[in-house]
Amino acid sequence: MNDKSRTLLVKLGKTQIDAMFARQQEGPAIDDSDFVPLLAIVVVAFEMTRNDEALTDELWDYALTVYDRICQENDPRSTTAENRQLMLSYMLEKPRARRRKR
Repeated sequence: MNDKSRTLLVKLGKTQIDAMFARQQEGPAIDDSDFVPLLAIVVVAFEMTRNDEALTDELWDYALTVYDRICQENDPRSTTAENRQLMLSYMLEKPRARRRKR
């Protein structure tokens, strides 16, 4: 994939992730156990469209970073490791496990 299209896909993916989190914060919010699998659908769509692990990893990392930031805003005592583990616990499949099945 050329740099221009990759840059555009990263921007699109991050924009979609931001929009989903913004909607979740504006309410009425759904439980994270329902929200995170929906968020995963967005990232998995990029994974299915392009066979670019680096792109997919970048979007997963971005989603985890946004989730961590929101968790820390709600509970400053929470750690990044705890927040990432929490988000991953809500996922039906772990991101890397899905790729290994291919």
